[in-house]
Amino acid sequence: MTDETSPSVSSFAHDVASACRTLVAFDATETIEAGPIVATLQIRLHGPSSITVEYRSYANPLLDLEERLTGDAEFVGEEIVGLSLHYDGRRTWCYDASTGVCLVKPSRALFEPVPDMNLVGDIEYLRDLPHDYLLRDAGVETIDDRETRVLSLKPKHAQHAHAFKLVAFLVEKASVALDAESRFPVRLSFTPAPSTQTAQLLGPGGRVTVRYEGVRFPADSPTPFAPPEGARVFHESAIPFSELDDRLPFPFPSSPFAAAGFDAIERGVRLAEDAENERAYAIASFLHKDEAEGASPRLITIRVGNYLSRNMARRRIAASEAGEEQTLADHTARFLDRRPVWEEDASGLDADRAPRELSWEANGVFWFLIGYGVERGTLEEIATGLTAEAQPASS
Repeated sequence: MTDETSPSVSSFAHDVASACRTLVAFDATETIEAGPIVATLQIRLHGPSSITVEYRSYANPLLDLEERLTGDAEFVGEEIVGLSLHYDGRRTWCYDASTGVCLVKPSRALFEPVPDMNLVGDIEYLRDLPHDYLLRDAGVETIDDRETRVLSLKPKHAQHAHAFKLVAFLVEKASVALDAESRFPVRLSFTPAPSTQTAQLLGPGGRVTVRYEGVRFPADSPTPFAPPEGARVFHESAIPFSELDDRLPFPFPSSPFAAAGFDAIERGVRLAEDAENERAYAIASFLHKDEAEGASPRLITIRVGNYLSRNMARRRIAASEAGEEQTLADHTARFLDRRPVWEEDASGLDADRAPRELSWEANGVFWFLIGYGVERGTLEEIATGLTAEAQPASS
């Protein structure tokens, strides 16, 4: 327990909230643990609009499972560790020094390891600590040779309703150890709410822990990030499908999809462009327009580009190692069926929904046609139409 000279819980909580509101910047090594998920990162935060992150380790079985079953992970753990991430309040610069490529994403994209939760550098929950939580003194503890005061927290309400937003709390209960001098939260441990993905992952009683070590409070403002000279910069954006053909530096015919009975999903196309070098890659999806009532939808996703993204490069390797070679028009293609992996590693999932993938290269453009609930023959029909209608890419 705290001694008689220590401030009351209420007074201490108000001090913590005030310290959080006035905090300008901090540097630290942050560790996030949630059962099998463990990530360590170096972080520098300056105000709400400048965050720099470099992961030192990134173990995430959920991400590994996604990659094994679908190949859909944008980056896998070892690739995330190789990135330098810079968020400026509007966009995130993801720089990969090993390739000299910088991907600019139009939002905060720090590859949070725990589902549902922004835990990277976020201490904003302390701003309204006395107002939002029921507090209890949990004594003092020495952490990394520093005295801390531990508070137990429990949300006063499951959610707060405002005129234009609904704020839901994703924790049932928590404890936070705060540096006695700086009031900085050096350790946060909490039980996620049952409705969250994290709770379902961890099971009953599972907890998430966030630790900060080597905390510093620099006075200098960081220099805004700029890609190194010679870096290849891709700007990512979400665009309507109707704009895709005009934006790509190579032809993208959509009629083969329509001929097979598939309509484009107009919203949600993701395009990454390096306009200076006339390179781009994109992902778009198509749904079959004639579905029987109650039947699982037939979906096709296409990834295409005259540059190989990290995801596309991994797909190419997987197809080379485990795919079946075939001839598609005048081109060599590979067919990869992930059903065996689903049958082996994903008990309970319908293996017939496992993605089947047909990939090829033509005229410097890489095509990856991925079907869910779609037969191989349909993919071959569409792929044949694409290779016939697409004209050679500009040199």
